[in-house]
Amino acid sequence: MLESWQLLVSFGRIGLFALGGGNSMITLIEQECIENRGWLSIEEFASLLGASYLFPGLTAVKLSALIGLKVAGVPGMLASVLALNLPGLVLAVVLWRLIVVHQDSTLVRKLLIGMRYAAIALLGAALYALAKPLVTDQLSLPALILALLLFAAVALFDISPFVGIVVFVVAALILL
Repeated sequence: MLESWQLLVSFGRIGLFALGGGNSMITLIEQECIENRGWLSIEEFASLLGASYLFPGLTAVKLSALIGLKVAGVPGMLASVLALNLPGLVLAVVLWRLIVVHQDSTLVRKLLIGMRYAAIALLGAALYALAKPLVTDQLSLPALILALLLFAAVALFDISPFVGIVVFVVAALILL
């Protein structure tokens, strides 16, 4: 029961302060679960993160569920997922109307621009956290080339992300 309560507090704090949503939460989850709480090793975190990519859906939600399940079973899983999602949902419902009413305000415009930059910074930190284990432990040149091609196809050549993912998965199954 203590672990479920700790999961509720930890993931609630992450859900409250993570700007930019799911993938930007990964760095916060990593720091909380490895460094602050000691629930996982870096290897366990990387494995759970990799497992979360096997299934569709929001990465941070799936990762929080897997961590909660590992730490405290089904009650921990439920506590982690609820705590991660509830703060953002409540804030969105409460503050959205305020933002819409004052959208022409200079202060609100500055705040929204600042939040976008903060979200990009957190996404960059999440990208670094994802790449770190790959570079140090599991560097695969074919996988790196496939990832760069997927990035170029979607970001630079406006290929449908859905088509890109299907082609990527097929190529990964053949080449890796």
